[in-house]
Amino acid sequence: MKVVSTAKEYDSVAIGAEKILNKKKVLPDNVFNRSLKFFLFITFDELFMPLFFNHLKQYLLAVGENSFRVTAIDPDPRLYFRANFDFFGAIEFVSSDTEDDYLAALNNYPEDSPADALAHNSNLLMFFSPTHKWVVYGDRDAGIAICAFTDFRKMELFRSIYGSDLLDGVKAAADYAYGAAGKSTLEAKFCGNYSLDQE
Repeated sequence: MKVVSTAKEYDSVAIGAEKILNKKKVLPDNVFNRSLKFFLFITFDELFMPLFFNHLKQYLLAVGENSFRVTAIDPDPRLYFRANFDFFGAIEFVSSDTEDDYLAALNNYPEDSPADALAHNSNLLMFFSPTHKWVVYGDRDAGIAICAFTDFRKMELFRSIYGSDLLDGVKAAADYAYGAAGKSTLEAKFCGNYSLDQE
């Protein structure tokens, strides 16, 4: 595990994030670039649980990768995290990290302000591979995270590893995010943007 604390290190993370995400868009719009077009869904809170980390480690092993990055989108890594802490709101994990390493990094850094840790003070964040073939985008307000893939087989592999812990499809994710508030227009837009048959 490595906390991103220099501008040079963060530039590498930011360039990767920009290849994946359109930061001008927010849910229920499709926030991903066109190459990411296969989607699965989990709850936002799961991102900070051992369950997610262990499933993600299994997935990395299955696809032959050994690292992933986590970065805040909101608050802004430079304007908020860097301006206030020796930290860019980004962390790199490797497959040898443990769930204890993962939980400690997301809950306790920056050390002088744990309330500003990613688990507590990130409205939008993403987990992604240096290969840019998969990403998990979390939205605290919507309460969900979208797992996006460039390849149908990679999505199905993730589904087989994650199993019944996934939300049951785009409609269930839309209901979870917008259904309780009676926001049927947002729910319909989300379903349209994240259904497998969308173009």
